[in-house]
Parts: sequence; structure tokens; C-alpha cells
Amino acid sequence: MKRILITGSRGLIGKKVYNYLKKKNAVYGLDKHNINLLSEKQVNDFFKKNNNFDYLINLHGANEHVVKKKSNINKNFENDLENFNHFFQTNVFSFYLTNKYFIKYNKKGKGIINFSSIFSLVSPKHKIYDKPKNIFYVSSKFAVNGITKYFATMYGKKININTIANHGIDWKQPIKFKNNLINNIPKGRMMDTKDLYGIIDYLCSDKNTYMNGSTLILDGGYTSW
Repeated sequence: MKRILITGSRGLIGKKVYNYLKKKNAVYGLDKHNINLLSEKQVNDFFKKNNNFDYLINLHGANEHVVKKKSNINKNFENDLENFNHFFQTNVFSFYLTNKYFIKYNKKGKGIINFSSIFSLVSPKHKIYDKPKNIFYVSSKFAVNGITKYFATMYGKKININTIANHGIDWKQPIKFKNNLINNIPKGRMMDTKDLYGIIDYLCSDKNTYMNGSTLILDGGYTSW
């Protein structure tokens, strides 16, 4: 039985991935309710004590739809330093910490999956959205790909580290927005969390013998236009 650690296991995607994987694996969820992923001491201490995981899946992160409405963080090109700190601390620095200490203490660790976004590859189609997506959110996702490639080149002889760049899932978005978005997806629909399961199963298995430092795109063809 594989031992898998998932950060963000209570999130929109993380919860479903957690419930799927726990059917056949020993799965542990790491979230803000039990750790501060921005605290290097806390992350170090956790992995030092819990060093027998096979795989790490980083599914946590700051997204615009979960930012409090009263916050200035979601206002693009306003309060720039606050915006930058919020998205880069959560989406970049915390990924750096979890990758670093998983590799350091899990001597038999086999793989890491870092989730980024299709917006780690291309800029959003701004006309689809009521307001432009936050520039620091987008650029933080580009940085996740960079972290993956850096660690993959440093530690590729002992562990496979890859990124999944996925499109957003269908949840409670307005119908008009979803229709406009779907018009830009060749598959003709938005992503379902189940679409992730096959690729996660592969990356969290001994079948992956050579894929390392890759960014796997799961977007229904959105970036193919």
C-alpha cells in the first residue's frame, strides 16, 4: 500500500482527489488546519517526524475565488506588494518548503506532483472574465513550474518531480462564464476532477520510471489554439 501525502486535501480539487486515493492507499491530508505551510520550522518539523511517505501531492494554493471579498488582494494593479506577497508566499514559497523537506527526510520517496495551472503556460483570455485575472496569481503559477524543474534537475536520480497544469473545474460559476469558457475548449466541456485520476495514478506508481521535470497539460485542448 502506497503512502501518499496531499496538501490542500480539504480544497475544491484536493478533497475529491483525497477521497479517491484513500480507497487503495494510505493517504494523509496536510492543510492549514493542522500546519502553517509558510512556516519553515513547522514544515521541517513535520517532515522530520513523518518521513515514510512514498509520494507528495501539492494541491494547496491561493486562488482568486477563495480570497475574501473585503480584501484588497483581488484588485488587480492595486496594492501591488500585498498582492505579490499573498500569491507568491502561498503558491511559491510554501511549494518550495514542502518539496525541500519531503526530499530531505523521505529517503525512500518516489515522487512529487506539484499542481500549477494552465496559466503557468499561457496568459488568460481576459475577455472571458468579468475582470482580468490577477497578474500575481498567474505569475505565481509560472513559478511553480520553475520550482519543479529546479528540484527535478537537482534530485532526479533519486525521485521523480513533475507538474500537472490543469484547467479549472466545473463548480458554481455563472452559466454565461462557463459557456464562454467552453467555447474555447476543443473537448467542449470543463474539466471534471475525475479527469485527473488516471494521470495521478500513473505518477504515483512504479510505472513512471523516466518522467521527471515535466509539465503535464490537462486542459481539454484549451492551450492548443
